Amino acid sequence: MSYDPIISQYSKFIKGLTIEQCKADEVVDKLTEGNNIIEKDSCDKPYIKVLKNNRLFFTYYGIPTANELWPFLNSLIRVANNAVQLDEKEKAEAVKVRGNIKLFVTPDCTKCPIAAELLYQIPIVNESVSLEIIDVTEYEELGKKYRVLNVPKIVLNENVEIPGGFPPHIILKMLVKGSEKQQSPSS
Repeated sequence: MSYDPIISQYSKFIKGLTIEQCKADEVVDKLTEGNNIIEKDSCDKPYIKVLKNNRLFFTYYGIPTANELWPFLNSLIRVANNAVQLDEKEKAEAVKVRGNIKLFVTPDCTKCPIAAELLYQIPIVNESVSLEIIDVTEYEELGKKYRVLNVPKIVLNENVEIPGGFPPHIILKMLVKGSEKQQSPSS
């Protein structure tokens, strides 16, 4: 299936980004107008890094297709326009999160887009977060390293594991709790 018509429609609202990609032409090629596209050839597997004003917002490891395409395109619009769809309570929780968030997904997962839609927004309101979305069908070795048996799966700061199938407000609470646990001194 060609995603060109969909990406072309979204591209009208995606401007001012730097998109570094390797082997992800089918998604990025329609986003060249108004964006700085950096093509890398020195990768074994596809990835897409999204930056604005020299700040990295997230990296997608793989190629967002099927169920992962819409959250990905929505995130590009949000980053480009500095817009989120979080309510005030969610924003207050999102700014408490600290560190690296990894979200493990597959293109056919039906719950992954819900977790992705939430997590893509956190770096927009919180510069203390780095986000990685990892397609485990493409990056099987990372799935094995992080013991991904089901998706969505969230890993915070390499050692706090959160099942991603919860409602967004519960995921935010778990991320905040995991961040606090990481910051508190050991007793």
